[in-house]
Amino acid sequence: MKGLKIGAIVMASLLVVMLLMLSYLFLTAEVTVTNISSQGIPASDQQASFDSMKAALDQETFIGTVYQKPLEWKEASDYVFLNYSVTVHNGCLVPIDMIQVQVVPQPSDIAQLGDLAVHSLAAKTDGSIQAMILSPKDTHPVREIIVTYYVWGVSFQIKALSGN
Repeated sequence: MKGLKIGAIVMASLLVVMLLMLSYLFLTAEVTVTNISSQGIPASDQQASFDSMKAALDQETFIGTVYQKPLEWKEASDYVFLNYSVTVHNGCLVPIDMIQVQVVPQPSDIAQLGDLAVHSLAAKTDGSIQAMILSPKDTHPVREIIVTYYVWGVSFQIKALSGN
């Protein structure tokens, strides 16, 4: 009987220690966006990409997020691809299973290209993720960026503002 009592106390103690460790990992998990840079690439410089994106939007086979489809397409020189590079720091003691970036659009933005790759980030490291949107050429590059990441299947979000 005494052995069972000691075993129960040891098991209960281990459970409490494990719960405290799990709580520590979640409460001290610090994932931050350390840098957001943006670059505008004229769509006329990437004519083939623009043409395939335009065709995919017209045929409704586009992979990504459609903000609005133009009623009438203009020339490629009237559009720009805004490429955002988001640097994320994982200060956690556990790896990030998956990271994705979503750009909050301006009213004139057309679409964000889909990223089918699975991005992960090891513990205590930095990583960069790209996001690209198609916009009219006279738009400014400042956008709100939402970084969604998953740790052990639980999702978290960080909102940051790109600045230029």
